[in-house]
Amino acid sequence: MNARIEPPKNVLAVMDDSDEQTALLSAAALAERYGATLEVFGCVEPPHDLGVIARLSGRDPDHLLDTLRTQKTARMEAQLAQHLPDHQIAVHLKTGKAFVEIVRHVLATNCDFVVKQAEPLSGVHRYLFASTDQHLLRKCPCPVWLQTSNASKMAKCVVAAVDVDLADAPEPETLMSLNRRVIQTASLVAAQKGAQVIVLHVWDAVGEGLVWAFASNTDARLSADTYVNEVMAERQKAMSKLLDQARDDQAGTAAPALIPRLIRGAPEQVIKAQSLELHADVVVMGTVARTGLSGVFIGNTAENIINSLECPVLAVKPDGFISPLDPRFGTRAL
Repeated sequence: MNARIEPPKNVLAVMDDSDEQTALLSAAALAERYGATLEVFGCVEPPHDLGVIARLSGRDPDHLLDTLRTQKTARMEAQLAQHLPDHQIAVHLKTGKAFVEIVRHVLATNCDFVVKQAEPLSGVHRYLFASTDQHLLRKCPCPVWLQTSNASKMAKCVVAAVDVDLADAPEPETLMSLNRRVIQTASLVAAQKGAQVIVLHVWDAVGEGLVWAFASNTDARLSADTYVNEVMAERQKAMSKLLDQARDDQAGTAAPALIPRLIRGAPEQVIKAQSLELHADVVVMGTVARTGLSGVFIGNTAENIINSLECPVLAVKPDGFISPLDPRFGTRAL
């Protein structure tokens, strides 16, 4: 199982209509840092009622789409001229469902990093990851960095959320490899100077109540405390092993410091709380813990955590992950 993620060679910036263009600038900074190629991507999604619009406006549907494509291209070129005037960048414009076209482009070009601005849901004063973003998190084979409009281009504080509880993992080697890839990716996007990667594991002693229930009245508290301490010691040992491997992965590179943090509680609550307490610039997570599956691409816990965060998210897949849009899967429902 290959745990190593190499620095990106081909970074894809998905452009939006915002004035800030945080995703574009983040992608450009990442590409420049590692000498990678930068490409920009835009998509025109045909309205579901295009035929009705065309009929009522007396226009041909294809002509309407051509007009939308022309307008989109003009906006992209204007944004590039404003934000990256000295760059020669390949511009890709597609028509269709945005997530489908992005993933197909990644598969066709071997793009190894996607940066996109997260889509805010109207009426909500924080960024949730809406339809296109959720599909990308589930189906894009390379890392996906979902930026927010006020985020830093390079992160000073990166939280790498890992799961070192291998006992119940259906594929322990896959999970351990994914943990290492999460830490490596966190290090890739961390700022070159003064950055820290907080390697966060949230744990709990789920059998504590059973120990209380079945221990004798005289030693129930002692037995429960012993159980909790043993679970914590196992997780600390597993974290130490993971960090040793991660530091070996970083050998010979100017990688940021790795700082372990183990906190007891529910992952959905603790990761959000830690991201706020640490003023995290980005939370890096593995979004799938199993390979070889055609239907399960992101766990409910991971999805709940991502939807609760108020900062950017960077999603990493395990080695061997195959997108459901990959031709090797054949024709599949979207």
